[in-house]
Amino acid sequence: MIAARFLLVLLALVAAATGARAQGLVFGTSDPTISIHSNFAGETITLFGNIEPSLDGTPPQGTFDVVFVIRGPVEERVVRRKSRQFGILLNADHALFSGLPSFYRVLSSRPLETILDPEIIADRRLSVEAQVALALQESTGNVALFENELVRLMGNANLFRTDGRGVSFLSPTFFSTRVVLPANVPNGIFLAQALVVQNGEVVAQGAQRFFVQKSGFERFIGEAAVNQPLLYGIATVLLALFTGWLGGVLFRR
Repeated sequence: MIAARFLLVLLALVAAATGARAQGLVFGTSDPTISIHSNFAGETITLFGNIEPSLDGTPPQGTFDVVFVIRGPVEERVVRRKSRQFGILLNADHALFSGLPSFYRVLSSRPLETILDPEIIADRRLSVEAQVALALQESTGNVALFENELVRLMGNANLFRTDGRGVSFLSPTFFSTRVVLPANVPNGIFLAQALVVQNGEVVAQGAQRFFVQKSGFERFIGEAAVNQPLLYGIATVLLALFTGWLGGVLFRR
């Protein structure tokens, strides 16, 4: 009986200690909606937040690090390798990636390897390489070659990137980061996740959504192509015929 009571007390103390380590977190975005116009050349969005007292009211103690992970809408991509056959370059092997984030950023107050255990980085897949490996569905060639090529292509397009010094602390608990959205950023719902790290462990986390969408005439054209494909096709053909006729008239003069 005494041993059982002692065990219950010990478990309660452990639970209390664990709860004390769990910090509160609030964070938000500067622009909930990013509008894309015909002259859209990219945008910068600011994410900011504050580390709050723990569940029992204990104020934040010690030093913290913060990791931001931003994911764009998922998509499907195919990477192909060309080979010369009978003097002609033709598609040969290929790899299919499904459920791949169309945009992926990892920003942290310090390099990930210095603030998180490798197991946590692997479990949470906090790298572009891990995201690519997870999205691989099928391959008819060298898997590593295709994965490395996709990482390179997405990096060159400024869609995949990591920054080990991308988060700044303006006070011991208030932090912010700036995320650059390139001109070729995809439309859709983006998810921003913030991880608060202390002593190699994630002690708080939260998530916010923001939207990237076309607006104005570009949005009308895009919606027409999806919702009214027949009318959109007819209008496109008529516009092409009119443009060709007008060009012929002008050149005859």
